[in-house]
Amino acid sequence: MKNAFEKFFETVKKAVSWLREKKWRSIGAALVLFFIICLFFFFGQRPGNKVIVDISPGMSTDSVAMALQKNGVISSELYFRALARFEGLDEKIRAGRYIFYEGMTANEAIKILENGPQLGQVRVTIPEGYTVRQIADILAAKGVVSKADFLEAAKTYAPYDYMKTDNKDVKYSVEGFLFPDTYEFMTNSSPQAVMKVMVEQFNRELTPALRERAKEEHLSIRELVILASLVEAEAKYESDRPIIAQVFFNRLRINMPLQSDTTIQYILPKRKENLSINDTKIASPYNTYIHYGLPPGAVDNPGLASIKAVLYPEANDYLYFVADSEGHNHYSRTYSEHLEVLKQIQ
Repeated sequence: MKNAFEKFFETVKKAVSWLREKKWRSIGAALVLFFIICLFFFFGQRPGNKVIVDISPGMSTDSVAMALQKNGVISSELYFRALARFEGLDEKIRAGRYIFYEGMTANEAIKILENGPQLGQVRVTIPEGYTVRQIADILAAKGVVSKADFLEAAKTYAPYDYMKTDNKDVKYSVEGFLFPDTYEFMTNSSPQAVMKVMVEQFNRELTPALRERAKEEHLSIRELVILASLVEAEAKYESDRPIIAQVFFNRLRINMPLQSDTTIQYILPKRKENLSINDTKIASPYNTYIHYGLPPGAVDNPGLASIKAVLYPEANDYLYFVADSEGHNHYSRTYSEHLEVLKQIQ
């Protein structure tokens, strides 16, 4: 099968022969030839078979051009790249699944890309404080990934150095780094492709200023995320976040167990409305009732507000807090005060 350029040169050759037969002058011949070339580039190619092409997040225009030429959509990668730059396609292209046709012009292909993906694109909102398992449920329900595959990949996925750990007790390496936001994913994506988008968003949200603040507070990014995940789970209201963060720091400073119920909920197969005494005795590295210090990993995926609360806690000398039926936290300095508060809110 002849490619587009072979067809083009054949067209030009025929045009030149025809002009010679008619004995046109050189200026007239040049004008007609130019007109034929224009007609070829804009109308000469006729679309053939349907071609589906996936454009991944962050894919460059050059990579798109290669994919389109490889699939027979366009005939000239070089011409497409030049036209795409002229049209500012880099600023317009979105990830997704597109329908093209074999033998399209570069201009036609660019118009399709500018209009956005036509297939397999779903919008997914990940709420703040959702765990890896909850996120897997959302993604699977939307047809983005297989839940089992996502959970398996989440155990070891750690593309950034600050996500890596030698602690064998960590349940999911990616827990805490899947930034809560609204995303657009392709259906039937690989777990790694989806997680890549979310951890890259986390990496962007954690600005140089926030990283510098973490250093000032002598916190690694992993420690920051673990603490933020606890704050996220314990605080229903914005004003409670920096207070709770300081309570955790106060306990850590005097080597007092964090005793965070959210770490117990994390290790239970199903969340409970009320925890029992036996629940707080479960043998798990994540159980902060029986283990001192931070749990081995985050217990959910915190939002930016909880991260900032850990970096900028509200100074206090509280060691205890408990939430009432409406989710408002009440704080105490001593255990006896804490018991009195419990009586009042029950």
